[in-house]
This record gives sequence, structure tokens and C-alpha cells, in this order.
Amino acid sequence: MTDRDKILIALGEKPLKVFEIMKRVNIKHENDCQSLLLKMRDDGAVKFDIHKGYWHAV
Repeated sequence: MTDRDKILIALGEKPLKVFEIMKRVNIKHENDCQSLLLKMRDDGAVKFDIHKGYWHAV
């Protein structure tokens, strides 16, 4: 299972912040996690709520 799949599973349960995603998926570097989330956002797999700071699965 890839980190991308793990993120989608974690976000399927509830919206999470970056640090919560890093803990659940076991990604050590914040930059790696954010770049993966941004790629997933560009693909339309996740959305970011700029007002609350939470990532959501689509």
C-alpha cells in the first residue's frame, strides 16, 4: 500500500491537518507530506479548507 492510499483511507474517516496525516501515515518529513498532498489536490483526490486548515478526501 502506498502513502497515497494510506492518506486517502485516513482522510476517508475524517478531515485532518498535515501533522495528523503525518502521524497516521508515518511520513517523517512535513515537506514530503505537503508535496504529496498538493499533487493529490491537483489530481482532484483531496481538497484543502484554507479557513480551517483541514484536508478532506473528495
